[in-house]
Amino acid sequence: MKDGDPMSKPASIATLALSAAVLLGVAGAPPARAQQHAQASAATAPPPDAIVGEWWTEGREGRIRFVRSPDGTYSGILAGGTDPGPDVNNKDPALRNRPLLGSVLVWHLRPEDGEYVDGYVYNPRNGETYRLKAEVTGKTTLEVRGYLGISLLGQSQTWTRAN
Repeated sequence: MKDGDPMSKPASIATLALSAAVLLGVAGAPPARAQQHAQASAATAPPPDAIVGEWWTEGREGRIRFVRSPDGTYSGILAGGTDPGPDVNNKDPALRNRPLLGSVLVWHLRPEDGEYVDGYVYNPRNGETYRLKAEVTGKTTLEVRGYLGISLLGQSQTWTRAN
């Protein structure tokens, strides 16, 4: 087709539409194998309450007790560790004398597809709050990732079940 051909524009649009339809048809529906894998993963995912209990942080600096909150999310309370002391780095001066032991350091973790997402974690070392996601990866291991904004900008730790 030539640029001056009156059929070139409709033909180009038709080609573009056909290409898009083929692309969407291929990419729009996952292949059967991917659907089977997703179903198998869901079948092997731990139950939502798998996180409940006490976990040692990496380096055993703190022991966090996860409990289910009334709204169905999970919270983590500092249950022990290496000399937790008061919350001296809290951004709120009124809270700097509160004891860290017994404080909620993790909150609003929501179970989704075998993971815990949309949570928050308070870091008493610097008084900052970060986003958090976690996944129970074994009977005694919990992979935890704290991040800013998106999970690529973060740090991961492996926690170990304490009880």
